[in-house]
Amino acid sequence: MDHDLGADPSVLFIGGGGYTLPAKLLSSRPEADAVAVEIDPLITDVVRLHMPRAGETIARTGYDATDGTAARGRLGIVHADGRVYLNEAEGRFDAAVMDAFSSGSVPAHLVTIETYERLRDIVRGPVYVNLIDRPDGPLARGTHAILSSLYAHVVAVEGPTGRNGRGNIVMAASDMPLRPLDRLPEGFRNTRITSARAFTDDRGWVGHR
Repeated sequence: MDHDLGADPSVLFIGGGGYTLPAKLLSSRPEADAVAVEIDPLITDVVRLHMPRAGETIARTGYDATDGTAARGRLGIVHADGRVYLNEAEGRFDAAVMDAFSSGSVPAHLVTIETYERLRDIVRGPVYVNLIDRPDGPLARGTHAILSSLYAHVVAVEGPTGRNGRGNIVMAASDMPLRPLDRLPEGFRNTRITSARAFTDDRGWVGHR
């Protein structure tokens, strides 16, 4: 993301989690703004109370963006299902980060070609996807197939695997060429994903169930 975006991007995060990524974006780019969509308000409360850096970012610049109106802050927070938000969103963003998890995997309704077609309607730039799977596993292949059907350029890196054989796989997709990374985080490496069927709303990912 550091290489692909300008100084003042507007970035959509589907999945707030620990708010680490939005906090890092806003810290490194003083002119940037973000909207984080997190389904569970309790997660946001935990971050406020127990994660100093992200909590401070929320306290300093966070605001309730549920009604879609801008405020004086730079981090809009929406407590809603990511797919519902995408279907109803009227704003436009320069990039998006798909980082939503449920029971250790990506919710099926957030990893379909219909979801990403809607994402393209409101995001004019690159899309970044974080998921957990085996190297070249079925979720990674289906997600890669979705991105490859919609974007001209797709790259993937994978991190270390745990005892269950699964690890983080991060993909970036864009209509414009993506700049090569100067370096990868420790334990990560570039990877190739084999061809597969793209997930759809009626034939989706069910591996987490």
